[in-house]
Order: sequence, then structure tokens, then C-alpha cells
Amino acid sequence: MTSTYFFDTNPKIRKLKEDAIYPVQSKSGLYLIKRGASKYFEGRIRFPFNASGKKISIPIGVFEKEILVEDAMDKWHEMKLWSKTNNKNPRLFGQKEEEKVNQKTFKDVALEYLEGVYKNKVKKDVFNDRSNKVNQMLKFIGDEILISDLEIDKGGRQYCSKMLKSLFSNAPIQLTRCRQLLNWIFSYAEDETFIRPNQNPVFKKFQWETGNKKTISKKTFAKTITKNSWGLLPEFLKSVSENACKGNELTDLATKAHLLMCIRTGVITRLEWSWYSEEEDTWTIPSQTSGLKRKKFDFDSDHKIPSTPEINQLMKKVRKISGWQKYCFYSLGGKNFDHIGEETINDHFKNLGWKDKQSAHQWRSVVTTSGVEKSNFDYEIIDRQLGRLGHLQGTRGHYDRSTLLERRKEFMYWWNQNLVEQGLKI
Repeated sequence: MTSTYFFDTNPKIRKLKEDAIYPVQSKSGLYLIKRGASKYFEGRIRFPFNASGKKISIPIGVFEKEILVEDAMDKWHEMKLWSKTNNKNPRLFGQKEEEKVNQKTFKDVALEYLEGVYKNKVKKDVFNDRSNKVNQMLKFIGDEILISDLEIDKGGRQYCSKMLKSLFSNAPIQLTRCRQLLNWIFSYAEDETFIRPNQNPVFKKFQWETGNKKTISKKTFAKTITKNSWGLLPEFLKSVSENACKGNELTDLATKAHLLMCIRTGVITRLEWSWYSEEEDTWTIPSQTSGLKRKKFDFDSDHKIPSTPEINQLMKKVRKISGWQKYCFYSLGGKNFDHIGEETINDHFKNLGWKDKQSAHQWRSVVTTSGVEKSNFDYEIIDRQLGRLGHLQGTRGHYDRSTLLERRKEFMYWWNQNLVEQGLKI
């Protein structure tokens, strides 16, 4: 193997310009680096060996003191061949097994963080979602890239930017969530000294990020409701009552329960018969119910839904179908649960012809707007009945233990009666 550019006896090699990079052999990826009085060999290669591979640099040795040109070429060729044959990061070439253990890959650190730290902080569904996102990123990064190779000084920020854009170009909110998840993983790596201090490549958000900007969904007719008009509400309730799309009976009843009970679909679909107290005529939703949006380990924020004659009438019909089951809206066809899926109600909205006009999630906008425009109830009464905990923020949250349950019950009676008056058939 012969160098096209250098040979050991060439006197010009000692007169190279400062701060310059010279290729040793055409297209080999081996370079002679001149920095001040120092001259050293460095191999550059893309790893993993695919389109998502990141360019990495591997020191070969100091010119003349440690290695000569021909020896550097031979060593670099051997390293590349070993790396491609074993599909291993060339940085691991020649290391002993005990040394390899200390070389943490991104995959090692990400899974260690998820299982050892993150899993104990969030609910199961959130953990599963973030684990899936890590798996998506690993398809781009691969299993062998060292976490230290993703440090800022080694081009890690540019690499992470490219990855996020490639994987989540059409999902800006998911992109930002992944960048935040990466930030936690790299912060953990820094704490554990897997990367150098101040080398977290995603500590700062990217200027092109848009996913953290909150936007108001347009999928609601709430803006048509005013003090003097119910807007599109009567038309919507008519379509729900007629069930023109022929949705099955439990889907129809679950949709009406969602309209009446003023709570997220995730709660409605998981509703259990044991949560209802006939003595209190109230549904008590445990704080850790998925869909209620409480923090993990918050067991003190159960949500009360005062029942009404309309809700009782509806649930009497439901009990005839599934009263012998754990879940009110039981489903034999559920893949992961024994109740209907969270998207069932929203899909029913779409099948009724309201795809771009009203979503199940934005039904709370209709409830809030109606209450503010057409009732005498304070906004806080409505907000609390929707399951929000805004009153627990700040200093007030340390002292306020009120429930305002009686006023909330009055609001529920008012709301349910108006739904029936505007066309809802139970």
C-alpha cells in the first residue's frame, strides 16, 4: 500500500502549513493533521455504515514519534476492515473486553435511564410512549454508537438535529417531546460521567422547533355559541341522537355519557360500576385513572362527578348491557383492554359527519363556552367540573382544600337539562 501524498523521507512533510488537514491517501479517510508544532494521523469514517451514520474521528498516532506514514496506512486499513466485518465502532478496535465495558453506547444509556429513572416518575402509558420513541431513534442511531461520540464538540448537536428532522418532520409536537427526552438522557449521562461536562447536544432547543408552541384546535363549534344563541349545538345533538352512521349501542351510549359527564373520553371509556355511589349519587374517579391527567403517585386528587337524572337514565340503559362487567363500556373486541378504546368516541363524532367541525377532546370547549356565555356559574366551577386543578397552583394550592361540590352539582344539573332541551335524546 503506497501513499499518494506522503512518504517518510519526503522533507516537505516537515514544512506543512499550520492548522491544516492533508489527505494521506485518496478516498481512504486517513489524514495528517497539523496543529501548531504537532503533526498526527487521524482516520475519519461514517458509522454505522448506512445513511444515518455519523462521521467520527479516530486518532491513529503522532507522526514519527509514534507511527510512520506506511504504518499509519496499514493500521487504518486494518481498523476499517475490523469495523466493517464485526459491525463495531472503529473506536473499539484493539480494546480489551474490560475496557469495552466502560464504553457506554447511546442505547445502553438510554435504556438504563428509562428503566432506572424515568419509569419511576411517570405513568405506564407515558413510559410506554417514550420507550417507543427511543426505539424509533435507535433505528436511526443504531446500537453501536458511543454516547460520548454524540457530544457537542464531536458534532452531536448537528447529528441529533438531522435525526429529529428525519424521524418527525411531520409531527412537530412529537419532535419536541423527543428532543426533551434526549435532553434528559444526556443529562443523566453527564451525571454518570458517561459524557464530559457541558457536552449535552440537545440541552438547548433548536431554533427551528415549533412543537412547544401551543395552538388552539379549530375542531370545535364552540365559537358559534353566544349569549343569545346555542350556535351549532342543536344540529350536533340532533345528529348524535339520530345516530345516522349506525354506531353500535354501547358506542352511542358512551358518546352521550361523554357529552353529559363533562370529562375526557379516556375516563368515560374506563368508567367502572364500582365508582358509583348510589347513596351520594356521585361518580368518584380514582386519581390515577388514565385520562384524568394526574401526576404519578398523586393518590389524593380523585375527581367527583355529581350524577343527574339524565345521567342516571342513560346509565340504566348501559347497566342492562354490561352491568355484570367491571367496566360500564365493556368490549369483547378490545386488543389491550376490556373496555372500548379511547378513540371510539372521537371516531363516532367523525362518522356522524363532524370530522373537521367538532372533536371529542374539544367538547370541553363547548361546555366551557356555554357555561360562561349562558349561565351564572363562575368559571372556576366549570373548570373544576372538567377535572382541571388550576386552583391548586401557586400559594393557594398549599391551603385550598375546598371541593365546591354543591355548586358543581348545580352546574351539572343545568348543563344536562340544557342538552336535553337543545335536542339530545337519551
